[in-house]
Amino acid sequence: MIEVRSLTKSFGALEVLRGIDLNLDKGHVLVIIGPSGSGKTTLLRCMNALEMPSSGSIVIGKARLSFEPGLKPRRSDVLALRKQSGMVFQSYHLFPHMTAVQNVMEGQITVKKRPKEEARAKAMALLAKVGLGDKGEAYPHQLSGGQQQRVGIARAMSIDPELLLFDEPTSALDPELVRDVLKVIRQLAAEGRTMMIVTHEMKFAREVADRIILMDEGAIIEEGPPEQLFNKPQQERTRQFLSMLEGVEPAASVSGRKQI
Repeated sequence: MIEVRSLTKSFGALEVLRGIDLNLDKGHVLVIIGPSGSGKTTLLRCMNALEMPSSGSIVIGKARLSFEPGLKPRRSDVLALRKQSGMVFQSYHLFPHMTAVQNVMEGQITVKKRPKEEARAKAMALLAKVGLGDKGEAYPHQLSGGQQQRVGIARAMSIDPELLLFDEPTSALDPELVRDVLKVIRQLAAEGRTMMIVTHEMKFAREVADRIILMDEGAIIEEGPPEQLFNKPQQERTRQFLSMLEGVEPAASVSGRKQI
């Protein structure tokens, strides 16, 4: 069970998250959509304390972390939360001096304290799972963007997290490479992995999500199952955003916001 309560995040005077509340059941997929600058990426980074929230609380499995203005969480509590989630970034963030298998081994050795041979066997199994069983000894520069992203997915899974976090996993890819990455994520959804996914791929969002939330200006504007949110949105801001995606000029411009 994932639970977020009254989560806020400010960068100086800029309030990026404004009292986020959400629940996510085990085995479900939550997709987060919204315009650039709406706080989607910041929310994801707060989920594993890559960004420290200003206030509120996060529960992932057995790990709970509360945040209060002016108080720094204990390092042990932060590490406990991070062990419960695996992050897949927009631009891969693989270690360039390590092979694919070494990248997938690293978290197991440093976080899970697994012996190297056990970590290697698991890493190779995960690379095979994402269709890269023959690329274990390749370095990142020898892989396409789509292959690097699939290594990133294997790496995120390697520590057996309760929650997988995907931050625009296809945004840095050429269109022909997107399909393979989305195929892997669809497979993970079918297996019952608990996931939070930030994406602009609306067709993919419809297919994979149990629930979708629309964020704007640091708040959740609307949430619901894909059928309801896409076909019968309740909020005018949701209808405006969806019509903009379809090439219809929205009633009010949302351009010019700072990318967060």
